[in-house]
Amino acid sequence: MPAPLPAPLRARSARLARALDILLAGLALLLLAERFGAVAAAIGRSGFEATTLAQAGRQLAVAVPEGCYLMALAWVRVALAGFARGAFHTPVIATALHRVGFMLAFGAAFALFAVPTLLRWFGSDPGYAIAYDIGSAVLCALGASLALVAQVLERAAAMQAELDGIF
Repeated sequence: MPAPLPAPLRARSARLARALDILLAGLALLLLAERFGAVAAAIGRSGFEATTLAQAGRQLAVAVPEGCYLMALAWVRVALAGFARGAFHTPVIATALHRVGFMLAFGAAFALFAVPTLLRWFGSDPGYAIAYDIGSAVLCALGASLALVAQVLERAAAMQAELDGIF
């Protein structure tokens, strides 16, 4: 089996993983405060009324893709932590690409197709059936491409392991 990453790269990966811990915590708090701060204040003022619950539903619908993007970032953090532990890089990269790609594609597809419908269900009229956003469309394609690259990388690693076993 090939050697893991050199010590300087493992140390840099550990530092980046710690930085991503802080970034993820901050972004998660900001997401919760932005999306649900006004809803929590409205519930505190008037309780669980229909309009407040509808507002909470709209905010939840919009927060799902953002949560997927944060989860993709968390999977990058997991890969960096794996490198820092000295794990062999090919399986870590393949797993990370698959997970990150899936989360990016799912979040973007959800933003494009499900968010307008959910907003309409919760009493908002976005005026469209699909939220055509070039950024979300590109992110969806990029995520699907990353997941495909992960499959190719996994297949190449399996073939390399088979060749190493022969020789």
